Amino acid sequence: MGIVRSLAIVAVVAAGTFGCLLAGESVATAAFLGIALIAGSYIGLQHPTWLLWALAVIVALLPAGYVPGTPVPLIFTLTMAVLLATVIHPRDVTTFTPLEYALIAFVGVAGLSVVATLQSIDDIVEYVKWSGAILLVVALLRLRADQLRTFGQVFVVASAASAAVGLAMQTVDKSARTFDLLSPFGYDASSAGRFVFDGASVTARLSGTYIDPNAAGIGFLAALMISLLVFDGYRRSMIAAVLFAAVALTLSRAAIFSVVLALLLMLAFHTMSARGRAALVGTLVGGMALLSAIPASRRRIFSSFGDGDTGSAARTDALREFPEKMSGHWLFGHGWGIAEFKDPEKAFTINYVANAPLLSVYRGGLIVGIVFTAIMIYACYLAYRCLRSSRPEVALYGGCFIAFFVLGMQLDFSTVSIPVSVTDLSLMLVFLVVALRNSGTREPLRQPGSAAGRAVVDDRLRSLR
Repeated sequence: MGIVRSLAIVAVVAAGTFGCLLAGESVATAAFLGIALIAGSYIGLQHPTWLLWALAVIVALLPAGYVPGTPVPLIFTLTMAVLLATVIHPRDVTTFTPLEYALIAFVGVAGLSVVATLQSIDDIVEYVKWSGAILLVVALLRLRADQLRTFGQVFVVASAASAAVGLAMQTVDKSARTFDLLSPFGYDASSAGRFVFDGASVTARLSGTYIDPNAAGIGFLAALMISLLVFDGYRRSMIAAVLFAAVALTLSRAAIFSVVLALLLMLAFHTMSARGRAALVGTLVGGMALLSAIPASRRRIFSSFGDGDTGSAARTDALREFPEKMSGHWLFGHGWGIAEFKDPEKAFTINYVANAPLLSVYRGGLIVGIVFTAIMIYACYLAYRCLRSSRPEVALYGGCFIAFFVLGMQLDFSTVSIPVSVTDLSLMLVFLVVALRNSGTREPLRQPGSAAGRAVVDDRLRSLR
């Protein structure tokens, strides 16, 4: 096995280095990448969990970054490394949940649509990026409970830092010098900042290193949800407050409305004392009052779906035109690497539907869309079980997940087409399983390394079946 691993390192390093040279990069860049590949291969073989912590940081802090000197996204690189490490290393958890089986089948069904609509290498590239993000669920659920908790903590803290960077760029760094510092990772100051235009007024939206504020809203929402499970006490309250503020500042209606609906679901379905119910109502009313007191969020929220809302009008037009655009493409879709998924101007001109389930149909066909929707409905069933938990943090996680699918994913499409948002959705699914494992007890989940811990894990995994 040691010889095989050594040969694998040599092959990967040689392929990466010569690939860079063939792409026209300098010898210095190729040498840098060769060293990086050697270091990455060593880490993957000897310290694979470091790859997990690195992925958690990159997803939150450099979600739109690229490997220096290449057009390869950092998230994709680390995701593939994590998947490879999962295959070659012994796994702590060997029992698979039905959700994982469903996602593996989903990747296979989607592959059939790629074959049927294949036009260029772009189709394969986009499929590989998407499938890697989906299969990340399987890789992460092979970890012990303590490792998953650490991964979540790293992701949440990095997301809070990302929110701070975004806030700094909105206030003291409006010239986007931060992006100049991040230019080795492909960031460009000209791409910093997104705005909402309301007549003569222009409102900046928090986007930070996500670049797209809607993607930032989903990323911060995922971090907010995960923070409920991986932190306790005042640390949970402080970090959750920071991340909720970040969600609000993105002005992402999909993310904001998901939080509001989650609190309403808590009121409707979670068993709590009168005191707890009053506190929840107070939080909901106070949060809405605070959002209403800020002119930017007030205009953004209360203008939603009105006659003057350009986004709502475009969404309505896309829904109305959807059957016509799908004519002749219902079975396998339009394809994965098509221009409207890669060129923003083309996407604006075509105005494809901004709805995750329908966009799955648009890209991969009716079968892919049905499988995707069925998986999400099953996940919502698991989330409902969390919502009925006696643990408030678990119940709120379940409410947030249901709200995000029922409302957020009907308003935003990025969990289908943007790799970082697909990754964020995968993290939500991973910690949905974690929440369900912990839904029936107030005691921390035991380490699966011991016999008692393995028995607890096996019992809770069986409860998911």
